[in-house]
Amino acid sequence: MRKYWAFLGLFLVLSLAVKVLSEPNVPFNVELFELINYHQASFLNPVMIFLSLYGREYVWIPLTAVLLVFKRTRKIAITLAASFVLAIILGEASKYLFAQLRPFYYVHANLLVPEPHDYSYPSGHALIVGDGAVVLMSTSPKWLWIPMLVEALLVSYSRVYVGVHWPADVLGGWLLGVWTALFSVDMERRGLLKGIEKALKAE
Repeated sequence: MRKYWAFLGLFLVLSLAVKVLSEPNVPFNVELFELINYHQASFLNPVMIFLSLYGREYVWIPLTAVLLVFKRTRKIAITLAASFVLAIILGEASKYLFAQLRPFYYVHANLLVPEPHDYSYPSGHALIVGDGAVVLMSTSPKWLWIPMLVEALLVSYSRVYVGVHWPADVLGGWLLGVWTALFSVDMERRGLLKGIEKALKAE
């Protein structure tokens, strides 16, 4: 059994706790949310708002497109794209399965962005950027994956900072994202994404 399945197991354990207890009753969830969200700094707010709103699609989609253009990085782009598709499917299914409400329904939140109307767990932003960062860590040189890992961590933190996610949402997103990333990397290394690569070469 491959070691990366442990991340899926941890995600399922956390998800069960979230579902049974509900997020306000998950240990340290409220306390950590308040520690982050209640200590905003005015000079950081614009940065956090930008990261929260644009740090996912406006960074990771263009990056994947650029990597796809060059033959040397095409495998990385294909692995990223495959892992993103898997992450989106599992993330959206998880949101409806666990059906957890956003923090501002339970506690006072200093909201810096408009209220989202979908469910909270797991964080889709943390899922995608965490997934992307781990794919790059597994497939690309340090000059690329280190800054993208920093970006992913900042985006994840910003979602709690601006008041729209619990810390458990972010943790759940990262656990699921690490699994989807490592699973996709493994599938690529075992040749299961070759069909996509051949189709792109044919074009």
